[in-house]
Amino acid sequence: MDYRVSYEHSLASAPDAFIAQVPGQVITDVPTTVPRALLPEFIADLIRQRSPRIGRIRNLRVL
Repeated sequence: MDYRVSYEHSLASAPDAFIAQVPGQVITDVPTTVPRALLPEFIADLIRQRSPRIGRIRNLRVL
């Protein structure tokens, strides 16, 4: 499934300094077997895997 999300993130080199706000991004290829309660954690892990320079993610919202 595809999900549209928004979030803020920091860089891995400065995990406490949130530098970017992403107003909307489409996350693709999310398995339908992921429980709804675990979806935010799963999506955050996908974002960090695809962009290794990202440190922490906060205010993740599924739109």
